[in-house]
Amino acid sequence: MYSRGIIVIIVVCLIASVAISQPLPPIPDTDYKLIDNFSYSSQKAAKLWKPMRNSGPASLVNIGGRKALRLPCNFYGTKIERVSWDRAVKLDMTLCRGVQFLFYCPDNAPISSFNIFFRSGNGWYGGRFDAHVSAGWNTVKVDKKATAIEGRPAGWSRVDTIRISAWRGRDRDTEFYIASLGLFGTGGNIVIVRGDSAAQIKPANAKTITQYTDVMANFLDRSGLDYQIISDLDIDAQRLKDKKLVILPYNPGMPDNIAEQIANYIRIGGKLIACYILPKRLQAAVGIKTGTHVREEYKGYFASIRPSIRPLPGIPDITLQNSWNICRASAVEGRGRVGAWWYDNKGVSTGKPAFVVSDNCIFLTHVMLSDDPTHKLPLLLAMIGNLCPDLWRQAAQGRIDRIGRFGAYIDYQETVRGIRRLAGSDRPVLTALTMADGFRRRSLESLKVGDFPEAVVGAEKAHQYLTDAYCLAQKPLSNEYRAFWCSDALGVAGMTWDETIRRLAENGFTTILPNMLWGGVAYYNSNMLPVASEVREKGDQIELCLAACKKYDVQCHVWKVNYNMGSHSPKEFVSKMKLLGRTQVGFDGSANDRWLCPSHPENQRLEVESMLEVARKYDVHGLHFDYIRYPGKDGCFCKGCRRRFEKTIGRPVRNWPADLRSNSNLNKKWLDFRRRQINAVVAAVSGRAKKIRPGIQISAAVFNNWPVHRDSIGQDWKLWCESGWLDFVCPMDYTDSNSRFQRMIEQQLDWAGNVPCYPGIGLTTWPDPADIVRLIEQINITRGLNTGGFTIFNYGPTEANDILPHLGKGITRKLP
Repeated sequence: MYSRGIIVIIVVCLIASVAISQPLPPIPDTDYKLIDNFSYSSQKAAKLWKPMRNSGPASLVNIGGRKALRLPCNFYGTKIERVSWDRAVKLDMTLCRGVQFLFYCPDNAPISSFNIFFRSGNGWYGGRFDAHVSAGWNTVKVDKKATAIEGRPAGWSRVDTIRISAWRGRDRDTEFYIASLGLFGTGGNIVIVRGDSAAQIKPANAKTITQYTDVMANFLDRSGLDYQIISDLDIDAQRLKDKKLVILPYNPGMPDNIAEQIANYIRIGGKLIACYILPKRLQAAVGIKTGTHVREEYKGYFASIRPSIRPLPGIPDITLQNSWNICRASAVEGRGRVGAWWYDNKGVSTGKPAFVVSDNCIFLTHVMLSDDPTHKLPLLLAMIGNLCPDLWRQAAQGRIDRIGRFGAYIDYQETVRGIRRLAGSDRPVLTALTMADGFRRRSLESLKVGDFPEAVVGAEKAHQYLTDAYCLAQKPLSNEYRAFWCSDALGVAGMTWDETIRRLAENGFTTILPNMLWGGVAYYNSNMLPVASEVREKGDQIELCLAACKKYDVQCHVWKVNYNMGSHSPKEFVSKMKLLGRTQVGFDGSANDRWLCPSHPENQRLEVESMLEVARKYDVHGLHFDYIRYPGKDGCFCKGCRRRFEKTIGRPVRNWPADLRSNSNLNKKWLDFRRRQINAVVAAVSGRAKKIRPGIQISAAVFNNWPVHRDSIGQDWKLWCESGWLDFVCPMDYTDSNSRFQRMIEQQLDWAGNVPCYPGIGLTTWPDPADIVRLIEQINITRGLNTGGFTIFNYGPTEANDILPHLGKGITRKLP
């Protein structure tokens, strides 16, 4: 028996280190500017690339006379969440698009994700990259547009540290290699200014600022126009010199000194596109005045942009955009005019300018959203072409070159061949391909004669028909769970619940998960939670949704946001919870007033009873947990948590809360205590709901990495599956990386065991939330792994009007 145990240990260790024994492929040549070519010794590499806590030392390997950095990931037999290495640098990344490097990982399964961070001042810019399955080296590019802001970075000109991190995925060792670390994208006539200064002042703005910067950059990528993203902290006259156009996608609270630099650029002939906010110091320079903000009078009030009687060349007749408020604007007399107006969803003009045009500026009265991309790109190019006519040709040629460049296809011809293979003799697909070819030919003719706006329009139509052909070529699957989360308790904006559900049903979807209650508000006639004012005005939303679901044979699983009271809970209720000691306190003693403490008995009772109330009052198909967790490691350390924890362990904690982290034995008990608070609510709802309404299904939206998140947020969803508390689980696999998406699901299927696992696809969270091809690819990944279904986030106007019809053409088409 002893010898057999030794053999098992040896075998397991060999499996855990299998990646290390594989020979390394040769490093390919590169021709870009390098930050680090790793031309030093392993001893120096270990000093330059300093490992963080629990990370092994970096080293160098020599492959055919070229060197690469080796970074070990020693996850086997440990609870290490991530490994990281820091490299001190002195780097100005202002005038580049981002970093690139060669990457090789012989076994990427043990790693859930990779990050690269850039420290600047008192903060970081953080980007994500992925390890594609490959027998050789891959080129990885991390674009500045896709980086998130953490803390208070001082701009891209002051990068002093590069950090590379790998996050735990499985209990197995691996390693990865990096070579030829350098920069990319050092040209371009257009500058997109990201409002990092506003993110410093108000960190909550960082996500929104990044989002709208990203939208603008994605549209320029589709046109092939070269650009650079520059932090407003790095703006100066030298960096704007020779640039043809500056774009402000969303720049709240721009400091006067930065606005003055841009104003000086404009005074010497520069051009500007600004969205939603036009700093006062720029208004005189561009001849446009802004005023107060205007909220929508009703849902669908700001629904489309339509040209004025003096349209810009190339502007579409109608561009859809579901905006919710705008900024009043007008041109200084003699300097400009209204270029387009806002119309509502019934096609009636609101009489409010959508954008104002002057001789050197176009001001869009709201941010540019990613909806209606087929018309949004020509709209943006019409603006750019009006200010910088010499960019029209480049944009037209770039758009033609990019027709059909989606998914795994790299050019038009390859796309056509790929779709033909999928379609066979399917007539609708072949017809769409014929239409695409016709519009592409027209686009090329327009380019030849110098009609660049028409060339762009033709290229957009050709791309649209190719996309249609791709969607039509997909095949539906029978008996598949197909669901959308709907975060708006009122349904899709501008639609009734009847219309919202009808569109789902017509396009082959089986299930809706509507968000009907939070920690502190309900959108139905509740006796447990404060009732939202919308219920008095518009009716009980569960009743309305459920009636539509029964009419169209769609399942309704009511979604509750647990513990988090959100922004819509009445202020008096939030204040009452805080006064009663029922809200969370962070590790540092800071108040988290919008989160209820999960260990408080009354909060647990409120969570359980509010969900059971839904089961009692409504004939719903299921109850769906969300936010059934702690917000992070720093919650909750309130006085009540201390009393309840000390009672559990039978002794006082002398140094609260520091001992919970410094004492490993206490830390283990503390993490278990947190998990038990969450487990108790899940178990109680599951057991009691099924007695109240036999056949009801209990499900949960959960974080994707169970071994890590059971400790970090107290979410032990593998136990919930094993205990039979859940009937299905929806891990939130919100990534636009297909390989990472697949790796996550492969692990989650093991953790879920016999419980169906319907992966969450984060469409709305992607850099391009209208990427129908990537959505189809991820649905096909779920099919390849036999999950039996999928859940998409989030069901809104873009999804109802554009995404659903494309899915319904093929991959979710209703079968007879």
